[in-house]
Amino acid sequence: MRSFNDVLFDNVTTRAMQTLEQVSYTVDTEASRMVHTVATIANDDKLFATATTIHTQADRNQQASHEATLDLDHQLSNYFHYTSDVIAALFFYRDGGTYAYKQSLGLHEVALRQASWYGQSLRQVNKVQIFGAEDNLLPGTSGHMEITVSISPKFPDAFNNVENVYFIFRGSVLQQLLRTQVSEAGYFLVISPSGSVITSSSDELIANHTSRQTLLAQAMSEQTGNYVQSEGGKRSFVSYLTSTQTGWKYVHVMPYDQMLASVKHVYNRTMLLSTVALIVFLLASWFWVRSMAKPILTLVRQMNRVKMGNFQAQLEASGPTEIYVLGHSFNEMTLRIQELMKERKLKEEARLHAEMAALQSQIGPHFLVNTLNAIKIMALMAKAPHIQNMTESLMHLVASAFNRGGNLTTVHEELALLDDYFTIMRIRYGDRFDVYRNVDDDVGKAQILKLLLQPLVENSIVHGFHGLDRRGVIHIGVHKHGDRHLRITIRDNGNGFVQEKERTVHKLARDSFNGIGLRNVQSRIELHYGHEGKFMMSSVPGEGTNMELFLPLNEGSLGSN
Repeated sequence: MRSFNDVLFDNVTTRAMQTLEQVSYTVDTEASRMVHTVATIANDDKLFATATTIHTQADRNQQASHEATLDLDHQLSNYFHYTSDVIAALFFYRDGGTYAYKQSLGLHEVALRQASWYGQSLRQVNKVQIFGAEDNLLPGTSGHMEITVSISPKFPDAFNNVENVYFIFRGSVLQQLLRTQVSEAGYFLVISPSGSVITSSSDELIANHTSRQTLLAQAMSEQTGNYVQSEGGKRSFVSYLTSTQTGWKYVHVMPYDQMLASVKHVYNRTMLLSTVALIVFLLASWFWVRSMAKPILTLVRQMNRVKMGNFQAQLEASGPTEIYVLGHSFNEMTLRIQELMKERKLKEEARLHAEMAALQSQIGPHFLVNTLNAIKIMALMAKAPHIQNMTESLMHLVASAFNRGGNLTTVHEELALLDDYFTIMRIRYGDRFDVYRNVDDDVGKAQILKLLLQPLVENSIVHGFHGLDRRGVIHIGVHKHGDRHLRITIRDNGNGFVQEKERTVHKLARDSFNGIGLRNVQSRIELHYGHEGKFMMSSVPGEGTNMELFLPLNEGSLGSN
């Protein structure tokens, strides 16, 4: 039991210190706002000039003095617009006399000038001083607390006749902060370095705190800490700390027995609730495990069937949500495995068919290339350069179409194949179009799919320039797009097409040179590059068509042309 009390004591101590820190921060913040406002007023030379005018013109020019009074009240109201807790402000003049802002409290000027706070304020010019209720109880306010703030401004005597300003605030401005911030048992005291009470959560302690000197002796002699003190046959737990900002002492006093009683009550309730919760948890766990066991065993059996190669295994999902989702996912997995196996079988059949077709067509390409080579030689001997150029260009295109050297080529080689294709199309359709290129120097060796661009330029020549009443123009651009992609653009000034005819254009393009056509360009890009490759096409009727390709860029293949 002793160790349990020690644990309780440590917990309460920690909580009490946290409460004190919260209270000190709140009260210090409000006090700092008072100090800041008064310090700002003390540096307002215009305000003090107005206060001086009130005094100097009181006997000479009452109208000027009255106007200065209204002006000063207006200036002070602007400074204290955030609070209604200002009771009064007294301006003390060097040659005697005072001016009261808001209300005159009937205070004796001579007694105030002889008070200790007045001399202290004069000795520390231009420094804000906060005084507690004990040193500054106002007449007729016994049992109530006022917070007083004083400052002696530092201005040349020739322009300023104000020696000191004395501000009086309602004590409730700080007392209310304690009552709203703290809901603990006991009471709080805020004590100035001189030992006077600044504020308290109890009205009784404002004027009678001296009766607690024995209880507070240790707190007043140390900076921070806590202790248990007996007084009048009762033990109290006292925690305290000193504010580094204001130097005020914050003290929290709690009845020791009441403190432990409340904690023990919480402990007993916690133990009871914990016991009940443990019993409920064990019962719920037993039912939960029981409801999960059967579906899990069924799932394990079906998984063993899949392990043995039976991918037709299915189960009826049941049980809790997690097990139900797991069973449903298992069924989807087996169905997906079956689909993948069918897809793999179809791809394997297609691959075997392609290999067979490639073997069957090995003789044809060699024969066609050799025949074209013979035609080229005959055209050379017959001095027919057009036939020679057309045959040579056709040989290059045919050799490339037969996938010699794989299905990839460089940008430089692909553009060379386009030159061969342009040669053939100019002979076939006549010289009625121009080609312009804009190619970055460092993309010449970048690899792309072979004959990827030929269907695009063929679309421009065959369909875009068909029946065109102006000279056709094709712009080809190849540039780096960021650090990882290649951007290829092919733009013409042909007929264009509307969106409804896009499918027809793709259908006509099937009869292109290499049998690929526009509609299969996207398929080739998706099959080879996946989601990293893109093909986009847009057109405006009467203005032309724009085609863009975004392909992954192999950095290792970059180089100058």
